[in-house]
Amino acid sequence: MKLFYSPTSPFVRKVNVFAIETCLDSRLEWVTINPWQAETVLTVQNPLSKIPTLITDDELVLYDSAVICEYLDSLHAGTKLIPENGTARWQALRLQA
Repeated sequence: MKLFYSPTSPFVRKVNVFAIETCLDSRLEWVTINPWQAETVLTVQNPLSKIPTLITDDELVLYDSAVICEYLDSLHAGTKLIPENGTARWQALRLQA
């Protein structure tokens, strides 16, 4: 998986922590990008040029840290960091926001 990022983004830091907590950090290929620069590899994949942007192994393009965290949570076999339903889910999503 490729993660397009800018080192100064707090949203990238959230995804990084989430990847570490789910033991998926070693599966990420980090691609530094300047989202303000026109005509980058990122704009081809994501016309909004939002970071972080994740390109999955299946070439699915995901952006927004909350969406990427949900995707990463679906990949590991351990305890989910974002519960599937109930009050615990809403509390986790609120904390993430």
